[in-house]
Amino acid sequence: MEIGLSRKLKFTRLIAITMGTPLASSVFLSITLICLTAGSLTNLIVGIVIATALVIMASLSYGELVSIYPSAAGNRVFLKRPFGDSIALGFSIMWVLIILGAAGVESFMVGNVLYFIFGTIPPIFWAIIILTIVLIINILGVEISGNFQLIVAFFVSLSLISVFIFSIFFVKTNYSQIPQSFNFISALSSSVIAVYFFLGFGRVTTLGEEAIDYKKGIPRAMPIALSIVSITFILGSIAIYEHVPAEILKTTYIPQIVLGNFILNGTPISLFIAVISVIMSFSAFNAGILGASRLIYALGREGTFPKFLGAIHLRFHTPYASLIFLYVVVLFIVIFVFTTGNYSLPILVAAGFDSFMYALISYSALWHHRKIEKTKIPFQVKGGSIIFSITSASYILLGVLLLLTSPLDVSLIIIFGTLVLVVFYYFFTRRKT
Repeated sequence: MEIGLSRKLKFTRLIAITMGTPLASSVFLSITLICLTAGSLTNLIVGIVIATALVIMASLSYGELVSIYPSAAGNRVFLKRPFGDSIALGFSIMWVLIILGAAGVESFMVGNVLYFIFGTIPPIFWAIIILTIVLIINILGVEISGNFQLIVAFFVSLSLISVFIFSIFFVKTNYSQIPQSFNFISALSSSVIAVYFFLGFGRVTTLGEEAIDYKKGIPRAMPIALSIVSITFILGSIAIYEHVPAEILKTTYIPQIVLGNFILNGTPISLFIAVISVIMSFSAFNAGILGASRLIYALGREGTFPKFLGAIHLRFHTPYASLIFLYVVVLFIVIFVFTTGNYSLPILVAAGFDSFMYALISYSALWHHRKIEKTKIPFQVKGGSIIFSITSASYILLGVLLLLTSPLDVSLIIIFGTLVLVVFYYFFTRRKT
């Protein structure tokens, strides 16, 4: 009898898992970038609102696709019919690399936060401890990791919203801000960075084989989760923009801790935010590894990757081999990020790649919406053709804008990465034929 994944994830857990990866402590580093880029509070808010609207539209694209293909392979299956197997595989691997890069940034943040709390153990060791605990949680079972995600995601969101509301409405700003003028280009540039806020929300679609109601549960969970985290990010960006001077933002790795110091001019609130940040890192690592491991497992199961990566634990029914594989790879990336100390580059690269990925996913949803019978689409988006077209075109625009406005090294990495994928498509196609 073949051992497979088990369906245990309920609707509330799907919401929590969708929230989990975006609710990462590394988001505070991207808030730093967006505060320095926006030029005014108006541009900042408009940029995040634009990004939120587009991400929710992208989630509708994912919703239709996952209702058709409830597969652990996720993007690989979603892109296969309209783009071909080689392109689908190439961008699926790129998707995994985005996750791993984000894990490096997250480990950098959590290491520095834990060093702020305890002060003695070097940050890199804290990052390794967190990764190890998350690995164990995921091997023990998807229901355990799902319950963990449920508790953590809602606790973190409510805690952060409370702190941000208090700082915005009840704490006086102590320095002069830039006049609140509006510039469309600055707002659009801010929205490109804000895409990183939601990085990884689509990873919940790889749990289609483990969701109790994949046909409507996952499609409905994503917009709800994204709306909640959007409120959190808007309030957090306003709070940091209003209370942390730009000169300090340019030099700190832990802007949320600095915000705590500015709110009450003391340690208690900073320590509370630090603890929340650590919990956020647990949540992000858990949700990211939970989703990425399923794709690696699916590729191993089908023989594209080594067969051992498709192994399932006999007792816990989890893809333990792919989890351990990801753990080892992330460890190498953690060492690299801590050695270089450059967090802005992986954030911008991830935002750029994610923009192009969402463009492809939206086009795939448009293709399926037009090509297959409506009776074969359990979750149908009203006005889907228009929504998917606008979403795909918008993300292409954002991706190009990021290439034009980012530092040269970011643009070169995105372009080089795309060329590598093209070469990969060619050789993979030749091998298959």
